Amino acid sequence: MKYIRMNRKQTHIAVALFAATLIAAGGGIALARQNRGVSVPSTTTQHVSGQHGNSKPDTADSEMSHVTPLPAASVSGDPTTATQLVYLIEEEKLAHDVYQVLYDTWGSQVFRNIVKSEANHQSEVLAVMQNRNIADPRSSSLGVFTNKDLQALYTKLVAQGKQSQTEAYKVGVAIEELDIADIKKDLASLNSADTDVKATMEQLLAGSERHLAAFNRQLTR
Repeated sequence: MKYIRMNRKQTHIAVALFAATLIAAGGGIALARQNRGVSVPSTTTQHVSGQHGNSKPDTADSEMSHVTPLPAASVSGDPTTATQLVYLIEEEKLAHDVYQVLYDTWGSQVFRNIVKSEANHQSEVLAVMQNRNIADPRSSSLGVFTNKDLQALYTKLVAQGKQSQTEAYKVGVAIEELDIADIKKDLASLNSADTDVKATMEQLLAGSERHLAAFNRQLTR
């Protein structure tokens, strides 16, 4: 093997050139990963909740034990979307509050189960509202609503549901049919950029359809 003797200056130049080659190669790998859609690890440490870095899904909703993760928000800024969300979260509160009163009145398990679902539904709507800095219109008091139409509907439905257990189940059917119709209408007019809102509404729609089936089963027994 033949050795090449270099003076100190030549050695420094050689080391610098070798280091520059390594940096360029590393940058090329990172760029290639980005171009292929592969994320390049960051040196920033992130805290992830849950065992082994996995967060556990909320299983409080007995009829929606699995909730599909929502896509990242792509906020359109459409004022119609904001209006829809403000109404939707109070409409979910309406279902929750009516079912809570009817459960307290009749003790039927179906109302208890679906009350939990309606609480989850409100949380899902609230999440997308917070992404848009939309104020939460809900009152913390049971049976109190900002929307006057929903306030009047609450009073009417509670009065009907207290007449008999059968009427209570009919109220459940009426609420779920109303929710389904309203969500379908909102989905049809939703801005295509609001992908997270679309996913949330679709989950709520599926939940309402299950709730409707549950109340109809009670009426056919």
